[in-house]
Amino acid sequence: MSTSLAIKSEQSYWSDKQIAALKQLGLSNANPADLAVFFHQAQKTGLDPFARQIYMIERGGRFTIQTSIDGFRIIAQRSGNYGGQTSAEWCGDDGVWKDVWLEKTPPLAARVGVYYKDTTNPTYAVAKWDSYAQSSPIWKKMPDLMLAKCAEALALRKAFPIDLSGIYTDDEMAQADNTPIEPRVKPAKIELVTNSDVPLKQPLPDDSLIWQDIEAEIQAADSLQSIRDVWNMRNAILDNVIPGTSTTLRTILLEKAKQFDGNVATASR
Repeated sequence: MSTSLAIKSEQSYWSDKQIAALKQLGLSNANPADLAVFFHQAQKTGLDPFARQIYMIERGGRFTIQTSIDGFRIIAQRSGNYGGQTSAEWCGDDGVWKDVWLEKTPPLAARVGVYYKDTTNPTYAVAKWDSYAQSSPIWKKMPDLMLAKCAEALALRKAFPIDLSGIYTDDEMAQADNTPIEPRVKPAKIELVTNSDVPLKQPLPDDSLIWQDIEAEIQAADSLQSIRDVWNMRNAILDNVIPGTSTTLRTILLEKAKQFDGNVATASR
C-alpha cells in the first residue's frame, strides 16, 4: 500500500487521497456518515481497506462492513485476549455433535467455541444450515467447512464484541447476494408446551455429555429468539430427564424463556 494511503494514528477521518481511492473501490455512493463508520472500524481493527482486508459493500441502499474469516482471526489475535478455539463440530437431525462430517447430505448446524484469554470455558456459537447455506459451487462442494466458518465468525464476535461489533465476514453475508437454497428441514412450529400426562423419558446410556451440551446452550441463550433456535433444533429430546436429576431439559428451557418474556405459557397438551 502507498504511504499516502496508510491510515495514520493521528487521523480522525479519511484524507482526500484516501477518499478518492475509496471511490475507486466502489464507495462513490457512500455518504460522510457511512465513511466515518468505516474509518472508525478500519482504524480500530488495524485492517487495511486498500488491500481489501476490510471493505464496505452496499446492499439495498445500506452499507455493510465486511472482512474475511482471516481478518476476524487477526483482530482477535491483536486484541491480546485471544486464547484459541475449539475444533468445529457438526450435527444432523439427531442433534448429536460430531467432530467430522461424513454424511452425504449437508449438516444441519455447525458450532465452534472461542476461548477468551485465561478462561476455561469457551464461548460457543451455532450456525444453522437454513440460515447461511447458499447454492454457490463452494457451498455445494464444502458445505461443512463453509458452515463452520460462519459458526467461527459468530463465536469470535460473541467473544470479542467490542472489537468485532458491526463487522461481518463475507461468508456470513453471502446469503444477501445469492438465491438461498431450500431449507434442509421444514422448521418446526414453535409452541412452548409441557406435557404433564406423558411419563418422562429416561436418558440413554453415555448421553450425559449431550444433555450437558444442550443445557449449556439453553443457559447461554441471550434472547427469546435464541430460545426458539434451541427449541427448533432440540425439540425431539427436550422431554428427557437430565442424568442424576428429575428435571427435564424442557423445564429448564421454559424457565429460561420466562427471563425474556414473562408471558411464556407452560400449558399442558
